[in-house]
Amino acid sequence: MKIDIINYSDLSKDQLFELVKLRINVFVVEQNCPYQELDEIDLISNHVIGSNNNQIVALGRLYKKEDSIHIGRIAVKKEFRNLGYARELMHFILNFLKLNYPTLGIELSAQEYLVKFYISLGFNTIGEMYLEDGIPHVKMVYFS
Repeated sequence: MKIDIINYSDLSKDQLFELVKLRINVFVVEQNCPYQELDEIDLISNHVIGSNNNQIVALGRLYKKEDSIHIGRIAVKKEFRNLGYARELMHFILNFLKLNYPTLGIELSAQEYLVKFYISLGFNTIGEMYLEDGIPHVKMVYFS
């Protein structure tokens, strides 16, 4: 998988279309969760795009939030799941952040069923479970 980090302002129209299409497919259609998928955070984010044969198969976004970098919208196209793409994408992101933002914390809001996955990458839970758009989430912080 080829992975690129592209600031919102540098995304091509086709890249933006494909990443929005994948996010809507995963977070709205598959999870049956009608909510506003695009938000103003996209405008200030760096978008992480994993591609295979010029097809976007995995993605995420990164943005600065106070004194930390927030990782969000991690998604893998359905037919590419359970092949290690999410782990590869997260390793890439964590290495990028440690190299480029060594003084900032790293956090994310994990869907509850993915907590063990994120723990395996070095994250720890902070606080209690909460609902975000009707789906159980847990705040997590990375400790290298």
